[in-house]
Amino acid sequence: MSKNPRRLAEPVRLIVSVEAEVVAAIDKLMSQGRHHGHRNRAEFVRLAIERELARCRSDDFRTP
Repeated sequence: MSKNPRRLAEPVRLIVSVEAEVVAAIDKLMSQGRHHGHRNRAEFVRLAIERELARCRSDDFRTP
């Protein structure tokens, strides 16, 4: 397992399945050599989950 730069207090392993095209897109993005805030696929997925949770939380508190 790679070292997480944030050193999670209580890490839990999560296994997900995605289409091959999604994995190819992640690999292509990471191979471009630009810094995107992740070091590997797992870090990319972890950050995507955190961003989606933050987005959902902000959606929950919107007033009509």
